[in-house]
Amino acid sequence: MKTLVTRKDNSKALKLFRAKLREIAGKPEELEWRFPDGSRGKYPTYLIETYLNKLEIGVPEGWKARNPHLIRFAQSQGPLSPDVELNIPKTHDRKISGLYAEDANGEIWLCSRGLFTAFRGKIKRETITFPYFDKWLHEIDDEGESCRIIPVCSLSSPTIFDDIADFTTAVQELKEIYKEIYKDGSHKSISPKKINKDSPKLAWRDNNEFEGVKSSGDKISAEYPYMHGPLCNQLKSSLEKSLEKYKNFIVRKNKYIDAAIVARKTDKAHSIFEVKTASLPSSQVYTAVGQLLYYRTLYGDSNTRLYLVLPSNGKSSATEKFIEKSGMKVIYGESGKFKLPNGEEYIVSV
Repeated sequence: MKTLVTRKDNSKALKLFRAKLREIAGKPEELEWRFPDGSRGKYPTYLIETYLNKLEIGVPEGWKARNPHLIRFAQSQGPLSPDVELNIPKTHDRKISGLYAEDANGEIWLCSRGLFTAFRGKIKRETITFPYFDKWLHEIDDEGESCRIIPVCSLSSPTIFDDIADFTTAVQELKEIYKEIYKDGSHKSISPKKINKDSPKLAWRDNNEFEGVKSSGDKISAEYPYMHGPLCNQLKSSLEKSLEKYKNFIVRKNKYIDAAIVARKTDKAHSIFEVKTASLPSSQVYTAVGQLLYYRTLYGDSNTRLYLVLPSNGKSSATEKFIEKSGMKVIYGESGKFKLPNGEEYIVSV
């Protein structure tokens, strides 16, 4: 994947994004936006339904050297204030928060460099933002230099605005955690471990991950890497909601495990979930089997249930057969809903 660097390429990507907005939301409305420095302005704004809440997305024509993408969850009154502001440079600029990138298959992605501000100024990217978004990060060619970015969505994704909603929710949560840690003004720096509010007990220690080579994609089996971070967030939220009536269990995650249902009393994993973005034929699936078995020895026991979670558009009978013969199960997810291969809703049972 590589950054789009020319004015022409970024302009084409922006037109594609705006066309997607018009396709889904219709004609925009001129609404007033308010910014932290006190300035205001009226811009074309689209209202879009997502599985989380309604999104308002403002797309001004352009501010000097950048094209802004103003994003927020809809509220009932008052001037609009962005929850996330992704500015896209008209030509390459690493100091601006957003970027468009193109992958090997020609898909265009809306991405973030992880440059966010909170109530005390800029959030440190390397020590706070990137550890928080570790399940989202991708390495790209940034005009000759390798850099990590947070993919927000592919412009060809069927769940593009659900993906944007997931990203917006994640940024809101990051800022709330940052604010909570810094509220008394006593912290000068934050350990990467402290930024994760779900930091597990000692038994959920950090271990080297069973690592494999990711598939680069092929014509037989599509890969949807932009969905990994959002799907992890959706899975965690869904599990937490399902476990509200089970007081003896909690949802955990760490640097390596995407999600797990853990018994509070023993701190052992009842179920472990591994999210992948490609079905067979793909090394991702083979790797997932090794990861799940490895994680079970570290965090669970012989009774721990193992699940491979895939995006709905990665449905594969070959993968289902392979996983089931391995003593595991497949779950498909999209827009916050998770289903079994037979189409029934996945329901947590503990």
